[in-house]
Amino acid sequence: MTRRESILLTLLFIVYALLLFYHIGDYPVWNKDEGLYAETVREMIERGNFLDPYFNYEHRWQKPVLIYWVLLPFSYLWGANAFTLRLALVCLSLATLLVTWLFAKRLFRNEQIAFLSAFFLVSSASFILQARHIVTHMLLLFTVMLSFIFLYDLLRGKRDPKTVFLFGASVGLAFLAKLYVGVVFILTTGFLLGAGEICRHKAAFVKRSLYALLGFALVGLPWYLYMLSRYGDAYVVFLYHEFFDRIGKNVTGKNSPFFYLKVFFGNFAPWSILLLVLALLYLKRFWGTIWETLEKNRELLLVLTAFFVVFITLSIPKSKLPPYLFYLQGFAAILTALAVYHASMNRLLRYTIYGIQGLLSVALIAIWILYFDYRSLVFFAIAAVTAALWFLKMENIYLGIFRIGVVMLMLYFTVLGNIFDTIQPFFGYQRFGEKIVKIHRHEPKLKFYSLRKMRTSLPFYAQCKVRNVEKLPQENHYILLTSVEDFKPYAKRYRYRVLDRSLFYKRSDSRVWQMLNILKGYRRNDSSRTGELLLLEIEGKRSEGPSTVNR
Repeated sequence: MTRRESILLTLLFIVYALLLFYHIGDYPVWNKDEGLYAETVREMIERGNFLDPYFNYEHRWQKPVLIYWVLLPFSYLWGANAFTLRLALVCLSLATLLVTWLFAKRLFRNEQIAFLSAFFLVSSASFILQARHIVTHMLLLFTVMLSFIFLYDLLRGKRDPKTVFLFGASVGLAFLAKLYVGVVFILTTGFLLGAGEICRHKAAFVKRSLYALLGFALVGLPWYLYMLSRYGDAYVVFLYHEFFDRIGKNVTGKNSPFFYLKVFFGNFAPWSILLLVLALLYLKRFWGTIWETLEKNRELLLVLTAFFVVFITLSIPKSKLPPYLFYLQGFAAILTALAVYHASMNRLLRYTIYGIQGLLSVALIAIWILYFDYRSLVFFAIAAVTAALWFLKMENIYLGIFRIGVVMLMLYFTVLGNIFDTIQPFFGYQRFGEKIVKIHRHEPKLKFYSLRKMRTSLPFYAQCKVRNVEKLPQENHYILLTSVEDFKPYAKRYRYRVLDRSLFYKRSDSRVWQMLNILKGYRRNDSSRTGELLLLEIEGKRSEGPSTVNR
């Protein structure tokens, strides 16, 4: 990589890092998962208890406590809101980039490969999404990559007590991040690569393992022991069902064993296609000596093993969702960086880069023309840069990466900069919650009900318990959230006042990766795709006279 190419890619990396902060506070906590984590953090602050996770004023044991501790600091200082929660997550994302850079540098002792690893990670589609999605995926990636730094030291023979202890402590962090998931990735990879060494030095392995167990116990176990001492068998039974249900049942999504093959190309876009082509080129080149090559290059073998361990481990359970595959993103970025570093430009690689750039360019221009203001100066500037990139000479693969990276950056900027204005009318929960807070100041005992569907971000904004019901309660006075369709059977029988109303997308407001479905052209008057939510103050049953939903 020449000095010019290094400067171009470094500047592009900095812009991508700044993009992580773009618009993080300009849209509310809105989808199902975000509401769960955001409200748990808010209730921790409200209760002054940072050990017991609660959601909607009831126990939330589904996730360990570490993610809430990561999200807490800014919210504790400046209040729990969309900006402070996502700011903590973006800081964690930057730490993940740093750990990935350190791991790649430790592996290959090469600054260029380390930089490219961080660059491919920060510019991948799933990383940009998960850096602003308030869930555990980024945290687990961070803890897994941190653990692999110490695992590599152990595999290459550095087994002093300090290194072994730090490895155990980092595995403890992964355990505190998402129970067994990250631990399986780390220990399975370590066993596959170190089984022979373990068998040859059993006594030494057992002795050193004590330091690892100590580190794991000090970091990963105290919170679980606290939960067991406080809740006993109830917590044990919950963990038991959580473990086996996730593996044996379709708890989160029904998909085939090969589901993640296609997910990978979307999660690691646009570099997944480049990695595939480079992998095919290297397989063709080293096919006859592939095992000898891997035996000599133990660092490459470690990353490849980790990649496939994560992939296969996640493919076995019946529950599958696209974000779960995010955990192999760091290994995919390192593999891409290593392949690019050793690649020499040929016709297939050149055409691959042209193809990726062309597809991204067409998608970028089409999205502007179909969905946004293509008469604006911003669009003309983006179109001009897109066209100018085709005249940039592709002397080597690094300039090709720069071309793809710039187009992808403009695509991210387009979506992040425009989509929130498009879907803003459908973010009624924050407005609803603010109205409920004002009402509770005057009538603190007034109860709040949600008819037939629980919107998880509502407790966060309403700052009170939301009771989910299948039919209207017998009370005379309460606040009710419902859809127009669900309330129609009751409209003639109750006296009520409409406090607010909002649109919502049917079947697409509960998962963050479905957000882009909005670009398919959903409209207010399309009743098959959109509905209307009502925030009502129910004043009691009507004694006489018909009524309709107030307009």
